[in-house]
Amino acid sequence: MGRVPTMDEWKARLSARDGVAREEAQEALGDLLCSGDESSREETARALLQELGRPGTKVAGSVLFLLQRSWWPPQASLVADALQAVMAVLPGLEADAPEVEHAALVLTNVCRVEPSRLSFLEGAFTHPRASVRSAAARVVGRVGPAALPWMARLLALLDDEESVAIAALESLGSLAPLAPELTAPRLLEQVRKTDGARLYLVLVSLRSLVEERRLSGQAPLALADLEPALLSTLEEPEPPIRMEAVCLLGLTGPRSPDALAALREQLKDESPSVAACAAVALLRLGAPPAEALFLLKGQLGPAAAPDVQGAALSALEEVDAPTLIRAKGMLESVVRDTTGPTREALRELLAQLD
Repeated sequence: MGRVPTMDEWKARLSARDGVAREEAQEALGDLLCSGDESSREETARALLQELGRPGTKVAGSVLFLLQRSWWPPQASLVADALQAVMAVLPGLEADAPEVEHAALVLTNVCRVEPSRLSFLEGAFTHPRASVRSAAARVVGRVGPAALPWMARLLALLDDEESVAIAALESLGSLAPLAPELTAPRLLEQVRKTDGARLYLVLVSLRSLVEERRLSGQAPLALADLEPALLSTLEEPEPPIRMEAVCLLGLTGPRSPDALAALREQLKDESPSVAACAAVALLRLGAPPAEALFLLKGQLGPAAAPDVQGAALSALEEVDAPTLIRAKGMLESVVRDTTGPTREALRELLAQLD
């Protein structure tokens, strides 16, 4: 057997030109971080953190990747070193670099072990480098209720540059149900003023909040002007945005005649998913079902393409039983006329009504 490389040699191989050598080093160091030998885990983590904090290191990305993937739980004795090393390297990263995500995961794990370390957010949210603000936004979305004191700071990042705002919106998707009175009005404000990826994530966060309250039996949120804000998004060019908007219209009824007319118009959308979600929204809202059921029956029928059938099934799988009852006759008809996976999926839906 050959000599086992030392820790310094493994670290050096992380920056080797030879891809095989780099992969071997990552695998070996990852195994050591996951080792059942606690002293070996601690020695490896300490060595990697020292390398991460070394000025001019060329392997920061590799080290962050290893730590976020394999170092759990972080040893309490190394928490301070980890926080210092990660915060030292973050300002040198581009805000949209994958290493920022890896850094945020390391920070999250550190804060899960020692929640008091969340105090680092005090300076991170207002740091001049977008990469630091972006990492901070990602951390708060992953530590749950412990992050509530920082919610106002997170909301302030919604008006930051694109990469930071998107990180903040992704975190709000999980945190919004914890503070609905604070987050919902700000999300509605963002619906009115954003577009593209930001708008999509705003709508996803709002939908998550609405669904959480519905499933837990809480009263619906009273959001003035939600309907006109959602109707304005139906002209957006991206189908996922239109789909989220029609879903929200269906979940936050009752709706005005104008909104119902807009949903019926969306039955003609070029995107099968948007059309199917519009049909489901009309069923949820108790609108006359003929048009919606006709659309869904056509999408589910044997002549429809698999992706069209999949769009209808995905929309129907999110429907509650009272709404599904309105489509029961149509679904039974399709089951009689079709075969294969679509038929089996519809049978499973109908079984929920027995």
